[in-house]
Amino acid sequence: KYACVRTDNMSGTLQGKDLVSLKFDGAIENGCVVKVGAFLEGEREVREAVVPTTADKKEDLALIASPEVIKSKTYHALSDFINEDGRICRGYRLADPKQIFSVTLEAFVKGAAPVVGDFVVVGDNCKWNVAKSEVEGTTTVGKVVLVEGQWYVIEVA
Repeated sequence: KYACVRTDNMSGTLQGKDLVSLKFDGAIENGCVVKVGAFLEGEREVREAVVPTTADKKEDLALIASPEVIKSKTYHALSDFINEDGRICRGYRLADPKQIFSVTLEAFVKGAAPVVGDFVVVGDNCKWNVAKSEVEGTTTVGKVVLVEGQWYVIEVA
């Protein structure tokens, strides 16, 4: 079972400038976070996506949210989808505050089930980390504002 994402109120749903085409070295789940790198050689629209670090700035980050296209008839759920190695992914830039997105528990570091009011921060991995308060030396992306069943609703700070 993989992470799922909703782009509830992300500016990229209406403004193309807030979308980015990315290629990650390996498979990556929707709902994860990456650092947007340089354009890939020979490409004018596809950028490299790399594992973020705690030192990265929010404006350099993107939420992975590709359309879930499942080609196998044996899978039917959104949680069966993963962005395969070598495929181009869609990313939503996280620079603008007040955007809202939702992810399932699988998008968080294992064991980090958030509650309303928790901060969502970047660690040294592509999964989201949870903190009870803002942590100096890490990048706070947003705050959990609502839990709707399996969905953790995050408002960008």
